[in-house]
Amino acid sequence: MPAELQLLVIVIALFGFWAIVMRPARVQQRRVAQLQEELAVGDEVIISAGIFGTVVSIDDDRVQLEIAPGTVVTAARQVVIRRAPEVPEAQDAAPQDAGPDDGPHDSTTEED
Repeated sequence: MPAELQLLVIVIALFGFWAIVMRPARVQQRRVAQLQEELAVGDEVIISAGIFGTVVSIDDDRVQLEIAPGTVVTAARQVVIRRAPEVPEAQDAAPQDAGPDDGPHDSTTEED
């Protein structure tokens, strides 16, 4: 195989790697950085640890998140990775109580 063709294959492989891996990662980094800059009090967000919370206050590089009623934690602004998705009203309904046939049954029987 000629040296020019080998070089062309390497260049194409590098371009393919950039297009498949590096470019989408940079786009995602820009989106997260933009979100972190646009944070506002009252936003429902998810941090990198998977914790959902509502922004209570914002300082330069810190945010205070209410993760449960009355429970506020302080986190670095950089750990906020996305906004929490909206939950449809149908999913907020309480689960149905189990009926008498839905629970475990005692299979022992008494013999006379």
